[in-house]
Amino acid sequence: MKNNKKFLLITGGTGGHVLPAQNLANYFIDNDIECEIVIDRRGYKYLNNFKGKVYLINSSNLSGGIISKIFGLFKMLIGFIQSLRIIIFQKPNTVISFGSYASFLPILSCIVTKPFFRTKIFIHEQNSILGRTNSFFLIFASKLLLNFDISSRIKNKYKSKIFVVGMPDNNNLNKISNKYNFTKNEFIIFISGGSQGSEYVSKFASNLIKIIDKENIINVSFIFQSPKHLIKKISEDLKYIKLKIIIKEYYSNIEEILEVTSLAISRAGAGSISDLIKYEIPSLLIPLPNSKDNHQFFNASILETNKLAIILDQKNQELDKAKKYIYNIYKNNDNNKVIKNRFNKIKVRNSNSLIYKLIVDEEKN
Repeated sequence: MKNNKKFLLITGGTGGHVLPAQNLANYFIDNDIECEIVIDRRGYKYLNNFKGKVYLINSSNLSGGIISKIFGLFKMLIGFIQSLRIIIFQKPNTVISFGSYASFLPILSCIVTKPFFRTKIFIHEQNSILGRTNSFFLIFASKLLLNFDISSRIKNKYKSKIFVVGMPDNNNLNKISNKYNFTKNEFIIFISGGSQGSEYVSKFASNLIKIIDKENIINVSFIFQSPKHLIKKISEDLKYIKLKIIIKEYYSNIEEILEVTSLAISRAGAGSISDLIKYEIPSLLIPLPNSKDNHQFFNASILETNKLAIILDQKNQELDKAKKYIYNIYKNNDNNKVIKNRFNKIKVRNSNSLIYKLIVDEEKN
């Protein structure tokens, strides 16, 4: 039997914003709390297996030329009316924003209606730099929930609102079949570009594989996630490689892959960093150069500072640096206790229940 709490989670834009919101929303629903999601049309494609009701709104980041900006403003006006309607009719007790420009209009609607509904607003920041939407609305938030401990970058007047809670996780994963017969005895390198800028990562990794294969120093297997339009070319480039390679556009069994991955090559989005921490995977990180406020570099720095990754500069094609790091991890792979201890120092466990407890405690005040 459901209690009288009603939570509304606001998200959109990229998978890094949408998936943690979905995970947390499903956790609330599993604990008999009515929970719904407001999301923009761009972010909706990342939403899957959500157990509750979804509200779609229009949004825009006002990019492009003058015509695009005018059209974007029109979409924002519609989005604001849609958001206002949702808040007025649903009257949520608690709203949690996961940032991105898609969250701007729904949070603004919450603030406009707050004198009538007294809705509690919480903000979750996935990245190591506070996003612009989250930063703008921080003054109205009851608590700022952080994936990483970036409290030193937050203004002193907001320090009392800060709680490091990690990234909401999917606690209800189905049992995964080992369809590729992976084992932890193999040294497996997983290559993933993420949702942004994966073309460069794929080409870089392809050149790296050819070097490793030619030198024939280590015995590794590669699981390669590549953009669809590059698969044919990369497969052709690597057709004479003796090392085992599986290359696909998409892997539905990503948890299985991460469970047995020895080292990853990846961008540095918040979701990717959180997965690396969760599965305790050392990595080669190539931050997206044009990420907003350079947040991918700061995300990657969290792992590099703790000696759990190295950062590669996309402009410099640092193949030799990448190769040496792989050889070093391979050489010490049997003695990974040190790496495990380093991950344990930065890992936040039970994020969903921690967030729930913080919200409940706030409502008591």
